Amino acid sequence: MKPNPRLIAYLNDVFSHYEDLRPIQELKEELLTDLQERLQDLQKDGFDEEAAFQRTIASIGEISELIESIHANTTKLQQIIGIDFSMQNLQKSDLKSIQVHDGKFNYSNLQDSDFSHSDLTNASFKCSNLDRVKFDGANLTGTKFSKSNLRGVSFKNCMLDLIEFRSCDLTGVCMDNLLFTGTTFHHSNLKGTTFRNATLQSCSFKSDIKKTIFDGAKMDKVTYALLKGFKANLSHVTII
Repeated sequence: MKPNPRLIAYLNDVFSHYEDLRPIQELKEELLTDLQERLQDLQKDGFDEEAAFQRTIASIGEISELIESIHANTTKLQQIIGIDFSMQNLQKSDLKSIQVHDGKFNYSNLQDSDFSHSDLTNASFKCSNLDRVKFDGANLTGTKFSKSNLRGVSFKNCMLDLIEFRSCDLTGVCMDNLLFTGTTFHHSNLKGTTFRNATLQSCSFKSDIKKTIFDGAKMDKVTYALLKGFKANLSHVTII
């Protein structure tokens, strides 16, 4: 039997003020199942639809304290400093919305993992497989990528200040519409990498960028001079 739409709407409202954390989602799903069974039992006992619904939602009492406790404890667990995930097989891991400052992900397989909306400030990815990893909306300030495979990585809406890419494979990666401040691209493969409509300030390039796309990008004079020195196609960029 399909869940009652009013129960779904009621729980959506109760849980709307809390982050989309897995333990809270699990609690919500369990409550929906329990409430659905309670509603059916009341209707079988002869209560009309409205009376059964009101008795059902009243039966769970005050759940805000429970939700608040789960939310606080889960967030606390996620705010970890300096944890070492090195030399691990973390393929297809759900790492959304974690906070790991100074975390180490060296020599790890993170293929197809999801770091969306995570805070990875000053993290380290050395000799890591990041094929098709999602960093959408993540804070990557000060993160260091070294000798790592980043093909197919998604950086949509990322914070990318002071990032280092050294000897990395960024072939074909889309970096369109992003803001780069103090970013380093040294000895990395940028063939087919796109920076369309991106903004680059105080960036350093020491790579082959003849086939890198900068159409519509904005950049300061120093970054422009560096790129020109490496024979980048800058015919459609704006100096700021």
